[in-house]
Amino acid sequence: SSSFIPFQAYIGASLRGNKKEAVIAAATIDSLGKAFAEGFQMFKYNWDLGINRKTLSYEGKFDLEADLAEWQSLKGFYDRYGSSTDKRAYEALDRVVKFNTNPWVKYSQNAMGAGDALARTIIGRYEMRMRATRAAIDKGVDLDDAMAVARETEENFRNEIFKLDANNRYIVSDKAAKMAGDEAAMTRALEENFKGFELIANIPGMKAFFPFVRTGFNALNLTFEHTPLAMFMDKYKDIMKGKNLDRYGIRPEDLPQAQALMEGRIAMGSTIMGMA
Repeated sequence: SSSFIPFQAYIGASLRGNKKEAVIAAATIDSLGKAFAEGFQMFKYNWDLGINRKTLSYEGKFDLEADLAEWQSLKGFYDRYGSSTDKRAYEALDRVVKFNTNPWVKYSQNAMGAGDALARTIIGRYEMRMRATRAAIDKGVDLDDAMAVARETEENFRNEIFKLDANNRYIVSDKAAKMAGDEAAMTRALEENFKGFELIANIPGMKAFFPFVRTGFNALNLTFEHTPLAMFMDKYKDIMKGKNLDRYGIRPEDLPQAQALMEGRIAMGSTIMGMA
């Protein structure tokens, strides 16, 4: 879904007759090649992390390395103080843990985590290009030349969007880009009445199940944003009225682009439904 974002923003800006925002969206579309190239590098990096049983770049909710280390540290305790029944129980569970963390059993989870990193990196690169284009226009660069200037200056905005991790890999840190990445990766935290489902993750054995609940809810929510029903959602009302922007990680200067994206999503979704 991340690849559609600049196209949807362009459609929305065109419908609103906002040439400035259309140029910014067009400049973002122009960045697709670089964005996907860096995104696939992060996909490979995270795939390798998963295969080697290490924590992925955006796996903030659960730390696999720390969890495994804590589990393995219990062995000495059971060996020294446990009864024969305790030891057999630990050994049985340890075999289950080793099976479930085997790289070949976890391949689908690795793919999801690596895809998550790919989507977030692409979103971050979009944000770099958008900010570079807006800055160029605000400095008086002609709209027809803004794309070329942004292409040359986008790296100046990298440190606003990304930060380096321990392995010198760029991880999205900007609030707006992080929230957009959560949306694209279907990992946005559940809100209001649905937040109770977050408690599923605290039930023993349900950590692995919870992401599928959250993903399904977020997929439905994102689908609604591509229909006219979005106009009844608080997010649509807030963005169109310029209210509660911090809740969505939107800077005031980026509000027109966010409004264009909302309109573009509805237009694209309605067109597809009409064709069907």
